[in-house]
Parts: sequence; structure tokens; C-alpha cells
Amino acid sequence: MPNVVGKLLSKAVVQIAHAHCRPGRVIRVPSSKARKNHVLAQKPLPGKTLKQGAKVNLTVGKGPKKK
Repeated sequence: MPNVVGKLLSKAVVQIAHAHCRPGRVIRVPSSKARKNHVLAQKPLPGKTLKQGAKVNLTVGKGPKKK
């Protein structure tokens, strides 16, 4: 499993597909403006060997909370 933390969601999905896996649940959480649409965490962790077609859950920043 590649490390996709810090990458844009679209690029992370492509990298996951190249590893013969697929994105699982995508959870969006408040983040800084700079981290909007970037992967903040992934599960399973990078470096883990997964079966072909395994799902990778991602936590993605959605930008700052509206006041």
C-alpha cells in the first residue's frame, strides 16, 4: 500500500488504483484551507500488503469550518 497522505484526493485515488486496490469510505473533516481536498489519513497504513481489490479508507480535509 503506497503512502497517499498529503496528496490531493484525485491523485491518491489514482495511486491506490495502480496498487491494485480501490478507495473505500472517504470521510471529510474540517482542516486548514491549505489542506482542503488533501488526504489527512489512510487506513490501512502505508507499507501494508493487501489483497488485490482491497478497499482503502481515506480521511480528507474539507477546509475550515464556516462561522
